[in-house]
Amino acid sequence: MPLKTSSDDELPAINLTSMIDVLFLLIIFFMVGTRFTESEHQIALKLPKSNSPETMMDRPGAKVVNLYADGTIELDGRRLSSDQLTEMLGPMVRNYPDLQVRFRPDTGVPVGQASQVMEAISRSGVQDIRWATSASVMPGNRTR
Repeated sequence: MPLKTSSDDELPAINLTSMIDVLFLLIIFFMVGTRFTESEHQIALKLPKSNSPETMMDRPGAKVVNLYADGTIELDGRRLSSDQLTEMLGPMVRNYPDLQVRFRPDTGVPVGQASQVMEAISRSGVQDIRWATSASVMPGNRTR
């Protein structure tokens, strides 16, 4: 039985020098060949400046309009009349056409009064009006 030498156990070595040279050449080629955003620098455009930080507003979440049994209308904690509600929601809808409004009337509110508030919300241009209710039984927790 022949004896093995230590050189037989070694794996053949792969010379990576030429592959690394090709990689560096490709990197240099793409760096030289790439045109960075020169088109933005060539446009003679002066952007307007703003003095008020309020011009950059975050997108508002859903607005909640509460209607209490005594006829009080409330938006964001402020008590309003139906005309004031339309005036308050108007600019919001112009800035964010897909603004969502959740209407939460009290259970003691007459239907006619609730429909008047819904009409005031609709007059402001709101397209997504949701009537909020409370569930008496949670889904999945039904008992017999």
